Amino acid sequence: MESQNSLRRQLIVRMLLVMLPLFILLWIMAYFSSQYFINAAFDRSLTRRTYALADRVEVIRGRVHLDISVAAREMLAFDQEDLLFHRVIDPQSRVIEGDLDMPQLPGNKGLEPGQLIVYDGIKDGEKVRVAAFSLSLKGTSARGAVLVQVGETLSRRSALAKRATLAIVIPMLLMTLTAAAAIAYGVGRGLVPLRRLRDRLSAREAFDLSPVPLEGTPAELRPFLDEINSLLLRLSEAVDAQSRFVSDAAHQLRTPIAGIRAQAEAALVNAQPDDAQHALLRIAQSTQAMGELVQKLLILARVDAAENTLRLVPLDGVELVREIAREWVPQALSKGVEIGFDSRHSDAPLVGDAQLLREMLANLIDNALRYGGTHISLTVHRTEQGVTWCVADDGPGIPESQCAAVFLPFFRLSGGVDGAGLGLTIVQRIANLHGAKVRLDSENGATGLRICVDFPAGAT
Repeated sequence: MESQNSLRRQLIVRMLLVMLPLFILLWIMAYFSSQYFINAAFDRSLTRRTYALADRVEVIRGRVHLDISVAAREMLAFDQEDLLFHRVIDPQSRVIEGDLDMPQLPGNKGLEPGQLIVYDGIKDGEKVRVAAFSLSLKGTSARGAVLVQVGETLSRRSALAKRATLAIVIPMLLMTLTAAAAIAYGVGRGLVPLRRLRDRLSAREAFDLSPVPLEGTPAELRPFLDEINSLLLRLSEAVDAQSRFVSDAAHQLRTPIAGIRAQAEAALVNAQPDDAQHALLRIAQSTQAMGELVQKLLILARVDAAENTLRLVPLDGVELVREIAREWVPQALSKGVEIGFDSRHSDAPLVGDAQLLREMLANLIDNALRYGGTHISLTVHRTEQGVTWCVADDGPGIPESQCAAVFLPFFRLSGGVDGAGLGLTIVQRIANLHGAKVRLDSENGATGLRICVDFPAGAT
């Protein structure tokens, strides 16, 4: 699998795949080019033979004769590799010299006096090349023209074309193999910066999240390293935030645990029933506070983990808020608090995670019950900008100087009801996951608080 995914191998293979068609194309071009020039050279030789044979034609008393010696006739018919043949036809279409079986002229048409052509044909089942010349008898005692034909087989041409092609292709193949070796070497050298980068990363400590140095890296790797450094920065921030959270959580849990231990020891030391009863009551209160804190911590951890596994679906914001308001009515009434719901729209479509949104709204209602007055109002509005959820109470509100701090983990208002200090932190993080914004509005001047969550139109 590692070999298949090797960048070096992929680069070499792709370059060779580009070179292979080029090599084949050059081989084909070399073959046909050599074939063309060899044919041209042999055709010129064949033409000279035809003219030489035509020069030996004589006219005596109106009859055509061929004045050629036996040695010359043997030269016309002899070749070490090819079969040579010729034919001379007088104006009366009588063969006065040569083979009777001669390939016909193209289209079986005659030639104009003085015309020369070279054409392909078949003789005895073998491809041949033939030169034909029409010798005019004008100015002699005969009339018309004599047709002189000289032909040869193609064995020598083909053999010479193959040798010429090999003479070109073999050096070209050697050059290709040399180029392939050079490419492999060059690719290997070009990937040296990647190996250096790998070595630098592998030599790092497990918790070394500092940026990767860009000095000495190729320009092509810069965008890649920029993204890695950006990821390392985000990861470092997340690790720092997680470390701070764990430290704060440990500090927050240490106080109720220490209180429980102290009260338990006091109950064991004091033999008076009233003192023991008082200690047990304090233990119950401390365990309840610690249970609420642990529950909030688990919710916050689940919200943070949901960033990578969040699945958003279309929801009806009006129906979701109405259901949650009904669920909290009994608990609110038990504390003497009224919960009201209002919406001018029958529906408010948005996209989100129903469970997380229910948790967010539950934290807003819980805060209103802890710190608010006697009436809580839940409203849903639809605007061109999106959907807005608001939870309002008639309690003392939040001082303006502390509005930004209330979203920090474990922050508690001075003089307020003791709580985990994580409710609004959870609300803000869930809102961020949905692309929403949380804002605080004071109600009736100095009293009351309204917390609104604005979901943008088409919120993710």
